[in-house]
Amino acid sequence: IYNGGRRRAGVDVANARKKAAMLQEKAVKNSLGFAVVRSFFNIVQARENVRARQAAVQAIDASMQVARARFEQGDLLKQELLNLEVQQAVACENLIQAQHGLDLTKQSLLNVLGLTGNQVDINLAQTPLQAVPNQPDFKNRSEIKAMQFLIQAKQAGIRQAQSGYYPTADAFGSYQVDKGFEIGSGSGDSWMAGIRVNMTLFDGKQTGARVQQASIALGQAKDELRKMELAYALETRQAVLNLDQTEKRVRVTEKMVAFAQESARLFRERFKAGLVLSSELIDTENRLTEARVRHALANAEHRIAVANLRRACGFMQYSKKQ
Repeated sequence: IYNGGRRRAGVDVANARKKAAMLQEKAVKNSLGFAVVRSFFNIVQARENVRARQAAVQAIDASMQVARARFEQGDLLKQELLNLEVQQAVACENLIQAQHGLDLTKQSLLNVLGLTGNQVDINLAQTPLQAVPNQPDFKNRSEIKAMQFLIQAKQAGIRQAQSGYYPTADAFGSYQVDKGFEIGSGSGDSWMAGIRVNMTLFDGKQTGARVQQASIALGQAKDELRKMELAYALETRQAVLNLDQTEKRVRVTEKMVAFAQESARLFRERFKAGLVLSSELIDTENRLTEARVRHALANAEHRIAVANLRRACGFMQYSKKQ
């Protein structure tokens, strides 16, 4: 009938732990979602790197045709032509490395998804932009909510331990039938019912020890929650600063690419006219390739920074929740 609230406290402990486990599962899925998004945009960045290297090879091939024509006309030294040939070989090597890096990033995405194979096709046109959280806050994270439910479980655990201080009450009943075979009047029945109260007079302080142990566990859980809040607050702030930095890098590298493209165009025209050396043209082409690679990296890191901020705020990657 009554056990000091032990059964009710046990149910509360189980329910709180169940909710905490569900939230911890959600946190794992959120981390996995971020890993997938990061791997995806690493592929995008690697693909843009390949395109930049391909453009560099095409540009140096075009310059080589001009250089050979000028060399055959006696308007270019052999050394200048050799410089371009060396640069052409370097550009081809960089392209091979970029293609190898793209293959590795694709394999990394397959590993994250737990898939096998070596074919990965991506379509950026079907990749919506992720929304940036309006008010970045870590309190929505599943880890925080899970720890709060674990604290509730610890509090119920204290009530469960304190039930040892209270008496217990049991109900009992019995019914008996007696039948006399020699003397018929000896037959009859009887019943008995009642309530039994049990009270522990001395348990060697076992109940007090269990209560103290449960209280210590509750204090440790609260300390762990405080540590998590401080760590996630710092993580969220770092994610906000990183996003701001990547946005600025995207704008700067975009201008860098535009300036480098115009500079390379002018130097190619001047090289055709024999006004610049091959070394100057090579430097210009290298700066253009570096600018394109930097811009591709900045774009990928910006998209990853948005995904990281959503993860830090406890949002799923492509949910409408902000």
